[in-house]
Amino acid sequence: MFERVFLLELSGPTIPFLRERAARLPRLRQFLEHGAWAELEGSLQPTAPNAFGVLYTGLGPGRTGLYDFFTFPAGGYERVPYSTSLLERETFFERLSRHGRRVGLLAAPLTHPLPEVNGFVVSDDEGIGDDYAAPPEVKSRLERMGYRVPFGASYAPGRERAFLDHAMRVLAGRREALRTLFADGNWQFGMLGLILYGELLHAFWHYYDRRHPRYRPLAADWGDTDPFLDALSGVDELLGDILDLVGPHGLVIVMGAWGHRLEHSRVHFNSVLEREGWLSFKRTPRSRLKHAVFRLGVTPAHAERVAHRLNLYRLFHYGLARGRRSAVRGAAFLSYDDVDWSRTRAVAMGYHGQVYLNVRGHRPLGTIAPGEYQAECQRLRALLAGLRDPRDGQPMVERVFTRDELYHGEELTHAPDLIVHLREGYSGDSGISGAGRIVSASPPNHSSDHSPRSAFLAFGEGVRPGEVSARLEDVAPTVLHALGVEPPAGLDGKVLPIFE
Repeated sequence: MFERVFLLELSGPTIPFLRERAARLPRLRQFLEHGAWAELEGSLQPTAPNAFGVLYTGLGPGRTGLYDFFTFPAGGYERVPYSTSLLERETFFERLSRHGRRVGLLAAPLTHPLPEVNGFVVSDDEGIGDDYAAPPEVKSRLERMGYRVPFGASYAPGRERAFLDHAMRVLAGRREALRTLFADGNWQFGMLGLILYGELLHAFWHYYDRRHPRYRPLAADWGDTDPFLDALSGVDELLGDILDLVGPHGLVIVMGAWGHRLEHSRVHFNSVLEREGWLSFKRTPRSRLKHAVFRLGVTPAHAERVAHRLNLYRLFHYGLARGRRSAVRGAAFLSYDDVDWSRTRAVAMGYHGQVYLNVRGHRPLGTIAPGEYQAECQRLRALLAGLRDPRDGQPMVERVFTRDELYHGEELTHAPDLIVHLREGYSGDSGISGAGRIVSASPPNHSSDHSPRSAFLAFGEGVRPGEVSARLEDVAPTVLHALGVEPPAGLDGKVLPIFE
C-alpha cells in the first residue's frame, strides 16, 4: 500500500513516441528505465466519454453505456449529450472517497455535473460555464490565479507559433494549479489531465510524418524549435513537481486514455449510406433546401474550416454549451434532424464509424424487421468493409465489427450495431458533412487522430520494473489496490502485476 497515488493522464504519446525523445526527458526516461511500462490497449472508439468511462470504472463501454460524445438510446431517435449523469457505475475515485481516502481531481474530463468526492474536483469538460470546480473555495483560488478550463484556441496554417505558445501557457496554468491545490499534502489520490498535448499532435503531426500529403520538414517553419519535444519537456518538468508532491513512499502513474496516429482523410459514411439507399432525408421544403445547399458543399465541416481560418472556431466550440452546438448545427445545416426514419435503414453517427440500424421494435419507425436483422447487418458489414478510396483505389477499412464482437453488458442494447475500424490515415466523419463525397482531405487542423494504443508508466518504491501487458480497464483496479481499497467484484479490468 502506498501513502499517495498520483495519475497524470497524458493523452497522445505512445511508448515508441516517448522512447524517441527520452534522452531529453529525464523524469520520463527514469520511468521507462526503472519503472513498469506497457503499451496500453484502450477502446477501439477512443473518444473522451468512451475512454474516460472505461478508465474511471474499470468496465467496458457495453457496461458504462458511453460509446461517443452522446448516447443514442433504444426506443427513440434523440441523441443525448454525454455527462456524468449518464455514467451510472461507480468510479474508482468515488469508491476511494467512500473508503475515507482524500481525492483531488484537476482538469479531469467526464466530470460534469461534478461528482461528489472526499476532496475536490476541477472539471476539464467543455461548454459547462462557471460550474467547473467544487468545493467553492477551490474555484475561488483558481479564479484568483486566472485559471481557464477550456483549451480555448484553434489552429490554422500561419498560426503555428501562436498555437504552441498558447498550449504552453495552458500547461503553465495547469502546473501552477497543481502546485497550489496539492501543496497541503491533505490527499491520498490525485489526478491531472493533460489532453492539451493531444491538441498539438492534431495540429502538427504533418511535420513529423513523411507519409502525410502535407508533410513539410520541421526546420522549414520552426528552425531549431521542436513543438512536440518542447511541450513534452514542460510535461517532464511538471512530472518532477508530481514526484515531489507524492513523496518517497508514493506511486506515480503516467498514462494516456488514447494514443495518436496519422490522419490525412475523412470517410463520410452517411454519403455511402445515402448513395446505396440505406439513408433517406425528409422531403419537406426546409429539408430539401438544406439538402440542396449540402450538395453545393456548404456543410458543418466547411463552416468549421472557415471558422478555424478566421480564428473564430474557439468561440463556438468552447463558448457554447454542448447541447446547444447540435441545435445550432441542426438549424443551419443538413443534420440528423432531417433524416426520414420511415425510409431509413441505417445511419452513421459519431467520430469513428459507428453505424446504427433502424430495427422495428428497437426504434419507433424501424424499417428492418427483427427477423431480417442479422442478414441486413451482414450485408451492410460487407459493403462497409469493401470501401476503397476513389482517389487511388486503396482499401480504407481495416475491419468492421458487430457490437457483440466488441462489447458486452447491460448497456449493449444502446450500442452501435456496426463499428468500422479504419486503416491508418483515415478517420470517420462525425456527422453529415460529405456533400455527397465518400472521402475528402482532413482539415488542416487535424493531421493526426486518436488511436487505441497509448502508454502506461508506473514509478515508485515497490514497483517492479519492466514491461507488462495492460488494458485501459486495468487502471482503476490497480489504483484502488495501490491505496489499500479492494476493487469491486465483476470488473472487466484486473490489478496489474507491477508491485513487488
